Amino acid sequence: MKGAGRCMAPVAGADSGGELIPILLVEDEILIRLASSDWLRDAGYAVIEASGPAEAMEILAAGQPLALLATDITMPGPLDGLDLAAHFRAVRPGLPVVLLSAHVPDDPFAHADAALSKPFGPSQLLATVEQLIGVPWQTRTPVNGASRAC
Repeated sequence: MKGAGRCMAPVAGADSGGELIPILLVEDEILIRLASSDWLRDAGYAVIEASGPAEAMEILAAGQPLALLATDITMPGPLDGLDLAAHFRAVRPGLPVVLLSAHVPDDPFAHADAALSKPFGPSQLLATVEQLIGVPWQTRTPVNGASRAC
């Protein structure tokens, strides 16, 4: 808890090598995807980009560890972002999900942990991600059993 004088346990895990666990960003609009991924990377997060639900499902099927799913809702194809979020939540319970859309549903929390209405800027995206998984150093584990500084 911030300001409580104690360490917060990181929400997101890391692989055994202490590497950052990536955020999966699913967005069909290339410029929005590039800007959002740049903002996240500039803040220190690892990001995997997917241009749509089908590509995101391939990443999930490959067993890629993920810290968070951030997805647009309206995308071409048989699945939309709400379908994708529901599938990810069923297969990976506890994985934080953020909806990124100009058409956020009336009750976004039925589908996700957070939602941002487009257009959004870097400060809104980074604040939402940090609230769900912590700052980038919290998405990795210490290497060789070193203790985490508070």
